[in-house]
Parts: sequence; structure tokens; C-alpha cells
Amino acid sequence: MPHFLDLATATPAGLRAILDEAHRRKAARAGWPKGRVDDDAPLAGHVLGMIFEKPSTRTRFSFDMGARQLGATTIVSSAGEMQLGRGETIADTARVLSRMVDALMLRTNRHEKLEQLAEHATIPVINGLTDLSHPCQVMADIMTFEERAGRPVAGSTWAYVGDGNNMTNSLIEASSLLKFDLKVGVPHGYEPDSGVMATACARGGCI
Repeated sequence: MPHFLDLATATPAGLRAILDEAHRRKAARAGWPKGRVDDDAPLAGHVLGMIFEKPSTRTRFSFDMGARQLGATTIVSSAGEMQLGRGETIADTARVLSRMVDALMLRTNRHEKLEQLAEHATIPVINGLTDLSHPCQVMADIMTFEERAGRPVAGSTWAYVGDGNNMTNSLIEASSLLKFDLKVGVPHGYEPDSGVMATACARGGCI
């Protein structure tokens, strides 16, 4: 299984498969208690480790409950509770935790830390948020749109007004892959990441 670090390295078919599976599983859970495990429990016996260098409410609860509903168990830690917060390298952390859990989620300030974790881990690494991108949040937003609109996101038009931040970058990546029109308004000097925009333009998704 590949890492899920940002949307730029994904494929349209891969993102579409994630969305379709999420819709299917959510529909199948209608009326269930939130703690009930999915009938097929695809992650039974697996453990998701979650590292929070930035505090969170929604990311922590949604990842934890999502993992449990798929049959996995979870271990949650802040950087301050780990040697990572006392000088241990990210590479050492990746190697050690790869021997103890089946996947890692990191919520951190710097995207470079996520990339280093993924480089040295031998298990899948998931982006829970970095300064560059927030792919899981954007995928959740697209899923919500599709639920409310009753159709796939392709061909729709979205508007975003605000700083050219991690959410903007992930929306740009998503629009170029899933083929929806994105209109972005940002203050001068707060533009989205130039590399993200260049990659999107190469796919025909210029904003």
C-alpha cells in the first residue's frame, strides 16, 4: 500500500476509488452505533499509530473512529510524549514504529517531516495535516459535496477565498485530478504554493 502524503502523487482512478468506497461504507453503516465494526472488518488485527505535533479535535476523533470502524486498534501520542520531542531523529522514529504498528498518521507543522517519516518507514504513512497540504480534509469535503449534490464532483465549480494555505494547495491538486473547476481568490503575497500550481497546470488544471 502506498503512502498518502498529498493528492499530487495520486491518480484520478485512485481518488475516485477512495471516494466510492467511503460512500459505500458510510451508507452501509446507516443506523448503526458509531462504535460497531464494519461487517467485513478489513483492518482487523492491525494497529494505526497517530502522532500529533499539532493539537486537533476533528482529525484525532475521525481517524480514531474510522480505524476502529474498520476493525483496527489505535495508539495516539503527541510529539512531547515521545523521544521525537527530545531530539530523536524522524528516521529513527520511523524505523522503530514500523516494527510496532501497521500504519502511521502524522499531523505536523512541516511537510518535510512527513516526507522524512515516509522515506524511512516500511509501513504506510498518512498526512493528517502539514503546512503544505491537507489531503484528508479535502477528500472529506469532496465526499460531503457529492452527498449533498447527489452526483460526482467532476464538472462542478468551486470557489475558495482566503490565504493560499494547505487547504488551497490540496484543493488545487484535487481539482486537477477529479476535473472540477476551482476559482481561488487570495490576498497578494499569500498565493498558493508555486510547485502545486505548476503540477496542476501540467495536468490542465490551472486556476
